Amino acid sequence: MRVIACATLAPALFGCLTVVAADAPERKLVTPPKLQVSLGYRWFRADHHFVGDVEQKYREREHSQTINSINLYDVGIAYNFTSRFRMTVTLPLEVMGRSQVVRNSGGTILDRFTTETAGLRDLRLTIDEWLRAPDPQLGWNAQIGFGVVMPTGNDAAKDVFETYDNASGRLVARQQPVDTSIQPGSGGWGLLLKLTGFAQISDHSRSYLEASYTITPRGTNGVLTNLPNPYEAVISIADSYLARLGVEYRPPAAHGMNFSLGARLEGVPVRDLVGTSEGFRRPGYIVSAEPSVSVPLGRWSLALSVPVAVYRNRLQSVADQEQTAATGIYQHGDVIYPNFSIICGISKRW
Repeated sequence: MRVIACATLAPALFGCLTVVAADAPERKLVTPPKLQVSLGYRWFRADHHFVGDVEQKYREREHSQTINSINLYDVGIAYNFTSRFRMTVTLPLEVMGRSQVVRNSGGTILDRFTTETAGLRDLRLTIDEWLRAPDPQLGWNAQIGFGVVMPTGNDAAKDVFETYDNASGRLVARQQPVDTSIQPGSGGWGLLLKLTGFAQISDHSRSYLEASYTITPRGTNGVLTNLPNPYEAVISIADSYLARLGVEYRPPAAHGMNFSLGARLEGVPVRDLVGTSEGFRRPGYIVSAEPSVSVPLGRWSLALSVPVAVYRNRLQSVADQEQTAATGIYQHGDVIYPNFSIICGISKRW
């Protein structure tokens, strides 16, 4: 069992990352159990500001960095109709917080406050099929998948912000929608495309590939951002993607334990494949080195991976480009990325 993040990086950063259990065929199991229930969890702390691929280290020096604390949970129920065909329903949940500073009109930092969200994210239903019937003697196999992402999460969750009132010179409390990076929902339907595959290298090792892309036809969800850039007035519903490539190794005396090391790419494109790309989004991508381990315990499986960032890039959004064209002043927003994340999962088969 491998735990992956599928359809990740939300309009801001990892705002709707989902964690599901995805199994390549077991080497000793040709006919899989009918039912599998899994629980996935992902944690990270994003507090490193990037414009392009340049880290804005002055934010940490002046203690003005924004800090996202992200806890994502996925409860998955998979049913195997045949050895090749499977359907999975994933119930995603979240507990997220965003700490940021408030400044006066002169730019002086006055205070730091936190906004929080918790609850249901966007539900997913996927179907997957192996191109070849699972067989421990196969040198390779591939699985294609399609799914729908349903807008079940709240895309306009609100909390109390501290803002500076110029007239009174005081801090005031104001309730408004939280930043898109911690919104539970996107506000739009999505089409999820998946590809999984492996190729045997030796008796105890094989290469693996996992990729997914979420298409979101709707342009914006109408939720106000309260940002000064008029082209970023509402939240954009952005596509997202994930790719993983690496090598797995199962030592002869490890009793089924798997170790793997690979590269991981996840991001949000500047422009969507379908529909418009206006509104507020933080496009970009993060490349990570991802060591992982999985442990079979009878019909139970445990897995752990720790993606460590090696390259991060915040791209110029459509709204940035529109404001640059309108004002003649180059605009390129920032994003916050983590140094690493922790992904773990547990599943049971019947």
